[in-house]
Order: sequence, then structure tokens, then C-alpha cells
Amino acid sequence: MKRNPPPPVIDAARVVSYAFVDDIPYFGANPGEPLFTENEPREAVPRVAIAVGLAGHIGPRVFHCDEEWIALGACGAETVEQAKREVERNYPGVGERWIDTNVTVEEALAFYDSETAGLKCSFCGRRPFEVEGLIEGPQATICRGCVEEFYEDFQIDDDDVIGN
Repeated sequence: MKRNPPPPVIDAARVVSYAFVDDIPYFGANPGEPLFTENEPREAVPRVAIAVGLAGHIGPRVFHCDEEWIALGACGAETVEQAKREVERNYPGVGERWIDTNVTVEEALAFYDSETAGLKCSFCGRRPFEVEGLIEGPQATICRGCVEEFYEDFQIDDDDVIGN
């Protein structure tokens, strides 16, 4: 099995460290407790990545991934170091395997934009991970925040409309 590094971004989060754990037995918080990914119990996962949300409001997350770096489950942590300690409890010995990616925020955003074909709100310029939903039209894309703002703008009294 080939061990390719992860992409710079997993689920809108910049990968900062990763490790291959396919040959390390998984030990859950309680002995014999399986790892749950996608609500399915698993013996273990072959890949683990620590990533920081691109939006900046979400702290580090540990992604439990398959061989293709598809996230099967995630859990949060306060810091990258705390995330590494948590993973070490579940995969003893992984501490010596962490590989730092050194991916910058700019590189991660460029990768994200290439994966989403540069999808952004045509009005405010925010990306999908920065908004609650986008609606794509033939010539423009608008986010929920802009729709709500424009709706409020149209709720003014007719006396306040310019030209009346």
C-alpha cells in the first residue's frame, strides 16, 4: 500500500500534521471500545491528520481518515499539542511519526479554491466554509447572509425609497 501524504486541506481545514497508523493497534478511551467513524464501529483507521479550520473560528481537529485521506470521523482539541497527546493515547507510539506539513494559510486557501473551482459569493466574496449556504445561479452566486441583508434593505417604507 502506497503512503501518499494528505492534501493540504481536509474538510475546509488546513492540515498541519499527519501520521500513518495502519500498523498501530487502536486503543480507545476504554479498553475494547471501538473507534466510531460515520456512526460505524471500526477497529482502527490507517491515517490520522491534525488540521486547523480555514475559517479560523474552529480549533484544531483530529481527522480519522481512510487510505485516500477522506475524513471518516473527527474530534476537536484546544491545541495541536493536545490533539497529538489524545491521538497518542489511542495509537501508542504515533508520537514519533508525526510529519508536519508546513502548509501556509495562503497555500491551503489556494488549494481549497482549486478544489471548489473558486466558488465564492459574488457579492461579499466569502467562500463556502465561511457562510451558511450558497445559491448558484447562471451568472452569480449569493450566500444566505447577503440574501438576508438584501431582504432587509427591501423592507424599508416606500417614503424612504429614493425617487418618491
